[in-house]
Amino acid sequence: MKKTFTLLFVCCSMFAHSQFADSLTYLGYFTKDSIKSILTSQGIPSIVFNIAYDVKVYRVTYNTVKWDSSATTASGLLCVPVGIPCKTAIVSYQHGTILQKNQSVSFLVGNEWFIPLIGAALGYDGMAPDYLGMGTGPGFHPYQHAHTEATATIDMIRACKEVLDTMGAPYDNQLFLLGYSQGGHSTMATHQLIQQTPYLDSVMHVTASAPMSGAYDMGGVMGDLLTSNQPYPAPFYLPYLIFGYQEVYHLYTNPGDIMIAPYDSTLPPLFNGVTPEGTVDNAMPHSGIPVQIMQPYQVDSFVNDSNTNFFRIILDSNDTYRWNPTSPMHLYFCTGDHYVPHANTTVAYNYFIDSMHATTVDTFDMGPYEHQACAPYAILNAVQWFQSLTYKHIAPAGVTTYASTLAGSPNGSLVAIVAPGYGNPPFNYAWSNGATTDSISGLAQGTYYVTVTDQSNCLYVDSGTVQFINGIQDEVLTNVRVYPNPAKGMVYIENTNPADNIKQPQVYDMQGRLITTYMVRTGSSIQLYFDNAAQGVYYVRLTSDSGKSMVSKITILE
Repeated sequence: MKKTFTLLFVCCSMFAHSQFADSLTYLGYFTKDSIKSILTSQGIPSIVFNIAYDVKVYRVTYNTVKWDSSATTASGLLCVPVGIPCKTAIVSYQHGTILQKNQSVSFLVGNEWFIPLIGAALGYDGMAPDYLGMGTGPGFHPYQHAHTEATATIDMIRACKEVLDTMGAPYDNQLFLLGYSQGGHSTMATHQLIQQTPYLDSVMHVTASAPMSGAYDMGGVMGDLLTSNQPYPAPFYLPYLIFGYQEVYHLYTNPGDIMIAPYDSTLPPLFNGVTPEGTVDNAMPHSGIPVQIMQPYQVDSFVNDSNTNFFRIILDSNDTYRWNPTSPMHLYFCTGDHYVPHANTTVAYNYFIDSMHATTVDTFDMGPYEHQACAPYAILNAVQWFQSLTYKHIAPAGVTTYASTLAGSPNGSLVAIVAPGYGNPPFNYAWSNGATTDSISGLAQGTYYVTVTDQSNCLYVDSGTVQFINGIQDEVLTNVRVYPNPAKGMVYIENTNPADNIKQPQVYDMQGRLITTYMVRTGSSIQLYFDNAAQGVYYVRLTSDSGKSMVSKITILE
């Protein structure tokens, strides 16, 4: 991994008037080549993603609130693409379970911090909260507490927007959320809180979310799993939940009220933000059965008094699926997962569909993999899905050219057409003759330029030429568009007046030589194949049954 800078510095004064951002620590500059090397190190061919930008990486410390609404601070990672020409979408990644504060994403350790980094290299502003009590944040982490996972994520996004405003790095209105394991739980909780809070929904509406292998059914699937008499591959999970919820709900006066000896005294000191998960697992029962640390009467109450048991009620309150997502949500899972069983996804999906009649939720089985092995497949698929929903940089489908037919009475026309699926509409047009609409008419012979700008500040400049067609005195054909432009292999001709058929389209090269004539005739749609054409600029001449004609300039790419 190559960083072009290793110097760290903190800048605080720039946020003196910010509501959320508190301080910013510069962590490094990653080139496109170094990011491709990171992908390769993770077994992902660099060609899978179009790594387009170098990235600057920062730790953001920000103001947020605890479970009791008292003020606190938290930290997280911000990755900003360098030299991007347009406003950017935001992607926030919520990480999985860790015990050590210095293993948080903003410390650039492990591999989860790669995800916002790669997001930025793809052209997003990549963010990742450390959560309360992790990273540089004070106190103990309230593990799998849905509300503070959501508020820590939301306030991280707010803080990062303030940082980006200060940097002069504009962002657009698209927000994507994804997270794996605990991050799946956090992602669903965050999406829910944003959607159900009108003010938040108005300023950071979720474009799409991808919760992955999350413990959405805390009171059901996860509670039953952890209190069963079966081994669990990560036994530390149960005491982590108990100590995390103790911070919020005050479950007990002394650990011995809920745990048997010696675990009531040996386990609490290990949850100090420094001890790794493996060490805690080794301090659990050798059987690997987490429930064996619990007082028997507590287990009996949990199993048999599910409606009144305090711990069961608390777990239920941290379920994240009892609502109706209105933005697209993809739930990714693996059937071989023994850490967070895919039954969590099944319960959540069935509730969304059967109880809420949701129309925006779908599930995706990544295969028979265990929890850790499932993550790359889920994340890769989620990112590719996000890319299909992200505003693509504007690429107008050329400028369709209509020929002027009377030397003494200019009547040429031009229209700028943005390629389908590109840009963030609506679009603004600025022509070289001062016009500001998508089309101009009454033109004399000559070349005209148009600058098309979208709502993400992306712009594209193109030109069209109005020219005489020698020997032809046809009227101008105005009910046809030719797209996309540039094109690869195929060009479409759309006729909005099927009664006036297009016949025998002709293609000319830049020297005016006839290349081919297509022997087609149709009412509304024609496909022109350029599979064997060399890369370059061509003119397509169209004539209709009524005698009207037009010439369109098309760029063909290899």
